[in-house]
Amino acid sequence: MLSGEAIAKLESRLAQLLHDCDTIEAAVVSTLDGHMCTMRQQAQQYSLERLATMGSTLMSLGDTITAELNMGLCDNIISENQNGIVAFMHINNDLVLVTLTTQKNALGMLLSHSRRCAKEMAELL
Repeated sequence: MLSGEAIAKLESRLAQLLHDCDTIEAAVVSTLDGHMCTMRQQAQQYSLERLATMGSTLMSLGDTITAELNMGLCDNIISENQNGIVAFMHINNDLVLVTLTTQKNALGMLLSHSRRCAKEMAELL
């Protein structure tokens, strides 16, 4: 489990992510076994606790698929939907970052900012 200091660092970085990229409406950090570490969201309220569990399950599935195909580790999974985009990506071997936007044309921004955030979180830990 993460220390209080580590969680505070992750929370601070999530706040910075949402500040830097206003198209990202919510972000979650969870463990690979589905426990939420921290979350942050803009004005709209989402139920993010279940997203933590689903995000970790989806990343595990992505890892299994890419391992079966000998394609290396799964970097991220993108879910494009009628009302937006959700991106799932590894922070490290233990943590997953999930970000979402309702702006259908914001995939590049979502991925760019989320990747940078995940990399910086890995360095913080």
